[in-house]
Parts: sequence; structure tokens; C-alpha cells
Amino acid sequence: MATNRLVPVLDRAPAAAWVAAGLAGVAALLAFSTSAWAAVLMMLAGAACYWAMRESRRFTIASAGDERAEPGLAEFAPLLDALPDAALLVSADSRIVGANAAARAQMQFEPRGQFLTSILRHPDVLEAVQGAVCEGQARAVEYETAAQVDRFTRCYVAPVNRGAERAAMLVFHDQTARISTERLRADFLANASHELRTPLASLTLLIETLSGPARDNAADRDRFLAMMQVQADRMRRLIDDLLSLSRIELDEHVPPSDRADLASVAHEVADAAAPLVRERKIRLQLKSPEAPVMVVGERFQLTQVVQNLVDNAVKYAPEGGVVTVEIAASGDREEVAAAAGRRWDEAGRVALLTPAAAANRSYAYVRVEDSGPGVSRRYLPRLGERFFRVERETGDERGGTGLGLAIVKHIVNRHRGGLLVESQPGRGSAFAAYVELAEEG
Repeated sequence: MATNRLVPVLDRAPAAAWVAAGLAGVAALLAFSTSAWAAVLMMLAGAACYWAMRESRRFTIASAGDERAEPGLAEFAPLLDALPDAALLVSADSRIVGANAAARAQMQFEPRGQFLTSILRHPDVLEAVQGAVCEGQARAVEYETAAQVDRFTRCYVAPVNRGAERAAMLVFHDQTARISTERLRADFLANASHELRTPLASLTLLIETLSGPARDNAADRDRFLAMMQVQADRMRRLIDDLLSLSRIELDEHVPPSDRADLASVAHEVADAAAPLVRERKIRLQLKSPEAPVMVVGERFQLTQVVQNLVDNAVKYAPEGGVVTVEIAASGDREEVAAAAGRRWDEAGRVALLTPAAAANRSYAYVRVEDSGPGVSRRYLPRLGERFFRVERETGDERGGTGLGLAIVKHIVNRHRGGLLVESQPGRGSAFAAYVELAEEG
């Protein structure tokens, strides 16, 4: 047992201590002679032995992951990497002495003796850390982080003791997917039950009419059947849009990592819209560079963005009007907002969605402009709300579910981009969505 305890001490002794101990042994052998030098050598041997002992006790090997880690707590630091969730080890003076790779990636920091408050400021979590260190209490804290996409986290805080040293271990579990799913289920049921009530009521009334007064009237029967088809199509579009929006919101907290050619997406949408454009006698202009415009994004969802914006523009453009789709790479957040959303001097402008400011980030945009009636300034902030339609407010119904711009907004939000609207009554409206440019390579 004594030998087992001695091995770690010997392993920690530096090379200088071993040299000193060797000199002390040689001096002890020479001391058996009876010369004057023997006394001097004995004194040197004693001093060397004393110094070697002090060096052996003082010397400890620090953790390779953190040069400032405390000797006792550092032994727990390698265990953090075995955890799948983000985890931190915090000392009694609230300094971070250990963090696993998941925590460093999620919180974007390097644990070099930083205070916990430099990366986390939620009061309930900080209070739980003090309770774990001072009173040895374990506690779970759930909190929400407000950002471009809200995140929900459950933090488990537990005390950790190493001899006389006391610390707290924090493990962070992302609850965003679970809570988002619960909210989406409730929202879907509420929205579906509310919005489907109107077409269902119309269908019920038409069926009653067909079963009664219009039973034997062929002309009325055909007219009511056509009306029923319209209501059925409206219900189908509403359900499709609700399901699409729910799927988008479910993954909204996970930004895409794929690359897509925004110019190619615009050409694809323009080709698909050609029959509708000819039917409406509208001219569609596409302004796009010949070279690919590569962005960080999911191609299918970016196609949905451009498709919805073009469909809205075609719907509101008058016969013989013009719809312009423009693709360009601009610059940072302020530059792209100026280039894509500030062109008409007398127009009203609103940023429906703005990404967080980030250094060294450039964007590409798609701007879809129509020559329709335009939107009054007072309605601009509400564009992008679920089921909001300007024509419902003005009494000029044009169909639609009121979810097109909501889908666009949530897709752009998932891509950590921005959405702008510029509109002037009598001139038209322009919507611009921008997403991050992909790095070359």
C-alpha cells in the first residue's frame, strides 16, 4: 500500500530533484572518510535532500486542456468530454476550470480561467451555481434565450467536491425541439380549426341548397358545384400551407449547412411561372448574373421563398404589368439592406426580419418587384403575420391563405437572413429576402 502511494509522488518529481537526490547520495558515501571535506559534503548533502523534498511536494502537473486549471478540479475536466451535452466545471470563485467540446462550440469561448458571467448571465443559473458550491444543492433550471431564433435550455447544476475544493458542474440540454413541437401542435390545431371553419360553413350551406331548392335546377346545380369546388380548393391550399409552415418551424432552430445557387433557383421559378404569367398577360423580367450566386441554404426552401414572392407579385400586378425578379450579391447587412430595399424615395419601408450583426459576413439577395396597387404604410409592419391579408382589411378579396409571406419569413429566419418590404401606393411593392453568401472553395 505504501509503495502504491509513493509511485505518483515519484512520477511528479522533476529531473532537477532527481539530480539533487543523486548528489546527496554520493556526498553521503564520501562522508565516511575522515577529511575536512567530509563535513562540507555532509552539509551540502543535507541541504540537497531538503531541497529535493520540497520540490517533490510542490510540483504538480497541470491539465493539458487548461493551463490555469486548479490542481484538484483538473482531474474532473477530462470526464466532461464523455458527456454528449454541453458541460462546464466551475470553481468556487465562479471561474470556468473545464469545458467539453460541445460547450466550447455552442457558447463560442475558450476556457482559460474566465468567469462564468462572461458567457452566461441568466440569474437563475448563477444562483443555482452558488447554491451548489456553498450549500451542496443540486438543481435544474429551465430558461429561454431570446435571439433571432428562440432557444430553450434545461441546465442541471450539481455540486462537485475534491478534498477541500468545492465546485459545480453544469450540464446543458437543448429543449428547443421538444418545446417547439408542443407549441406547433397547439398552434396547428388552433389555426386549422379557426381558418377551416369558414369554408366548411360555406360547403355545408351549399350542400343544403343543392339538397333543397336547387335539386331540380341544372343551372343552379352547376353553379353551386363550382362554388363548392372553389371552397374545397381553398381548404386544400390552407392545409398544405399550414403543414408546410409547421415543418419549417419545427427545424427553424437548426440553420442549414448546404450550399445552393440562388441564381439557378430564380431561373427555375421563372420558368415554372411562365404559363401563369402568360395567362395574366404580365411581363416577367429576370435580372441575374451569369455566374452562380452560391449561398448557404437549402435549395428546396429557397425555391419556396422565391416562388411565394413571385406568386404574390403576379397576383397583385395588373394586366399588362411588369414583375421584376433580381438576384445580386451585395455586402454586409447594412449594404444589402440599402441595395435591395431603399430604391423608391416616397415609399414606405419596413424590415420584417433582421439577422444578428456578425463580422465578415456577406449576403446575396432576391428582390421581387411588382407594379400593383401597393400597400399603405400602416399595414407594412403586419406583413408576414399568419393569415393577415391586406385585401381583407380593404375589402378587395383576391383569394389566398394569408400564409405565403409567413412561410417566407420563417424560411429566411431559419437561414439567419433578412426580409425587407418597400411599397408605395400607386407604384407597387417590392419584397427582398437576403441570405448569407457561401465561402468560395
